[in-house]
Amino acid sequence: MQGRDQLHVALIGCGFIADQHVEQLRHVPGVRVVAVCDREELMALQLADRFRIKGVFTDAARMLEEIRPDAVHITTPVQSHFALAMMCLEAGCHVYLEKPFTETTSQAELVMRLAQEKKLRVTVGHNLQFSPEALRIRELVRAGFLGGPPIHLESIQCFSHDEPVYGKAVLADPNHWVRRLPGSLAHNLISHGIAKLAEFLSGDCPQVSAVCFTSDFLKERGQTDLIDEIRATIRDEQGTTAFFLFTTQFGVGSNELRLYGRSGNLFLNNTYRTVVREHPSRLKSYLRYFFAPWAHAREHIHNSFANIRQFMRCQFHMDYGMRRLMEFFYRAIRENGPDPIPVAEILRTARIMDAIFSKFPRRVTSGNTVSGAIQQGAENRGDSAEGGDWSPRTMDQRP
Repeated sequence: MQGRDQLHVALIGCGFIADQHVEQLRHVPGVRVVAVCDREELMALQLADRFRIKGVFTDAARMLEEIRPDAVHITTPVQSHFALAMMCLEAGCHVYLEKPFTETTSQAELVMRLAQEKKLRVTVGHNLQFSPEALRIRELVRAGFLGGPPIHLESIQCFSHDEPVYGKAVLADPNHWVRRLPGSLAHNLISHGIAKLAEFLSGDCPQVSAVCFTSDFLKERGQTDLIDEIRATIRDEQGTTAFFLFTTQFGVGSNELRLYGRSGNLFLNNTYRTVVREHPSRLKSYLRYFFAPWAHAREHIHNSFANIRQFMRCQFHMDYGMRRLMEFFYRAIRENGPDPIPVAEILRTARIMDAIFSKFPRRVTSGNTVSGAIQQGAENRGDSAEGGDWSPRTMDQRP
């Protein structure tokens, strides 16, 4: 970075999500994409050609040696995240990992330990936490709307098997890389929903219990090796409770976060980009039934106008959250500011995911027990305190 007017950024993995990364990086001040890398040269060439990027590589180590970027975005399947992240950190690069962060908590802890030793920044692509509605709800919590920290949280995440880019591809391919993950289909999806909860929880070792099963939709199609239904309850070290629901069965899909506090409740809906505030009613008798619907209507009208204003300001495109996360990440690098997603929060998300996957029915793929390592880690949950060197950041330290 010394002697440069801009931070030089490289990207490893030139698939579908890479387009979004490069496009949003073009709008981040003081950042320039200088190289892309993919084992399939054609993939790297097509991305470089469309975005006019000079450096094209098929070997990540060679790219790091020749280009010496300041930061690297890793947009490959999660099985390669750990090795690539460690390689980039050893080369002195800050790292932006697409979600999910790593396959296991132990890998995540090693990445964070190396980043700390090298004094480098690492973040994960939980861009939904930086969407317009997520920024609004975070500001309301900071302003004290809940009357303190939330007492209980709920995260609802829906997914459709008819989704063309991911859903249909996994079902059509019995050898799809997702099937080899400890959490199979869910592993590549639920980190968004879990991360929303992890932001408002505390401590290193939340208690997790879960019921995980295969939907009738998949059973009817003989896809019994996939788990696509999760119901999990979580309790942190301060006594805050949370519920996580992942489902493929709802006719009207939704992605929501609900926060319940002492003086009010907040309901975030990513599907419609709304934040609804709920106050305790001070009305007596039947009046509360007559006026409460008006209060809810006023909230939705407020959301409509807020969304229109953001649309007029060009702040309402689908990847706005990704752009904001990148802006915060590179600002933290340049100004030595707070991480956009605290280390403790990333590790907490990984631990909750590991705990959920340990509840999956044991299944055998290619002669190996896929969930074996996760199951063993959950049975020895005490060792997850290994990441305790990093104290949880408060919300006020978040950008």
